[in-house]
Amino acid sequence: MLSPANHLPIDAASIVIPGEDPAAYRALAADYHREFRPDSPSELFHVETMLRADWQKRRLANVEADLYRTLLAEAPGASLAAALLGESPAAKLLARIQRQIAAFERTWNRARTELLRQRRNAGDAEKPVPAPARSKPAAPKLASFPQSASPGLTHAPNPVEEKPRESTISRK
Repeated sequence: MLSPANHLPIDAASIVIPGEDPAAYRALAADYHREFRPDSPSELFHVETMLRADWQKRRLANVEADLYRTLLAEAPGASLAAALLGESPAAKLLARIQRQIAAFERTWNRARTELLRQRRNAGDAEKPVPAPARSKPAAPKLASFPQSASPGLTHAPNPVEEKPRESTISRK
C-alpha cells in the first residue's frame, strides 16, 4: 500500500488556506488512505483526487452558508426564494458556488468509479471495495402483469386498425 509517508502527497500546505485547520486535512487524508489503500501511482491519483474534491466541497459548503446569510441580510423580511431570484452579487455568487459544489461531487464520483474499474480490471478481488457514502434505498418492487397466452405474441394487438386515409384534396 502506498501511504502518505511513501510518496509525495498533496500536503496540507498546498491545499489548506488561512482559516482552515491543516490537522483536519491531514486526518481526512489519512482516512481516505486507510479506506481505499492505494497500491499504485494511478490508484493514489484517484484517491487524492477524491480527497481534494471532498476538501474543496467542504470549503465551499461554508461559503455557501455565508452567502445564504448575506442574501437574507440584504433583503430583510423577504423570503429566501425572493432573495435568490434577486440580481444581487451574493445571489449570483451563490449560484456559481452551487455549480462548483456539484462539479466537485462529480469529480469525486468519477475518481471513485475509475478507481473501482481499475481494481476490477486488475482482478484485485482480495482488496475490499468500500461502499459509497450515500446509497439510494432499494426501489420498491412493482406489480407484475400476467403474460399473454400466445407464446408468439410479443406485443399487444392494436384494437383499432388504421385504415389508409382518403385524400380530401381533389386534384384537377
